[in-house]
Amino acid sequence: MKRRKTTFVYKDENFGDNTGLVIETGPNVFKPTSTTTLLLSAVRMHAKQHINSALDLGCGCGIVAVALAKVIFPRTKIYASDISEAAVALTQRNALAQECQIDCRCGSLFSPWTEMKFDLIIDDVAAIAEPIARRSRWYPSQILSAAGRDGTRWIVQVLSEAQKYLNAGGQLFFPVLTLSNQTKILDTAHKNFQHVEKIAEEWYPLGPYLVPHLDLLLELKKDGQIELLNQDESWFWATKIFRAY
Repeated sequence: MKRRKTTFVYKDENFGDNTGLVIETGPNVFKPTSTTTLLLSAVRMHAKQHINSALDLGCGCGIVAVALAKVIFPRTKIYASDISEAAVALTQRNALAQECQIDCRCGSLFSPWTEMKFDLIIDDVAAIAEPIARRSRWYPSQILSAAGRDGTRWIVQVLSEAQKYLNAGGQLFFPVLTLSNQTKILDTAHKNFQHVEKIAEEWYPLGPYLVPHLDLLLELKKDGQIELLNQDESWFWATKIFRAY
């Protein structure tokens, strides 16, 4: 029996999007989330407009790369990469379906881009405390976040290396989830960039897969690994988008 295709529709009415950008997703590739939409909205609002090259780091199904190529920066050369071969193949398929040119490569973090530099890098690699990631069901069963107990393993490496891959005046956009050690992430950002600014923030209630593990989350909170907000007897977490340059 042929598997039915699943899709994600990207549409931001704040920018007058009348029709959605339909992207195919896959069972073994990380699916777009509210963080993806918030990240794209922040890029559309705050990125410099004269961008000749942009990299989608940790591209998954390719929604960010395709949105950049099709909607946000249609005259810009778009690059994308992911450690997952399935993700790269899906991004290439989505690019073909949307009739846009994306140079997509397989490899960990910046390894596919040796000697290259970009005007814009958008990072969306795994950055959630691993005990939470395992229980959230946000990750396909074949994918392990491997971001460590505090969720910082990959994002700290990205922030430490990104300057080498940015042109003069280049900028990096990255999300920070309160389900990770924000202090460690932002300390690394400030050590490597002159300017680090928060440009978006959105709070969400704990979903049905995390509520049963509240004791674990509160233990991580007590240890200073994550931040949760208690309001009206409900617990909330947030995505915060930062720009570094």
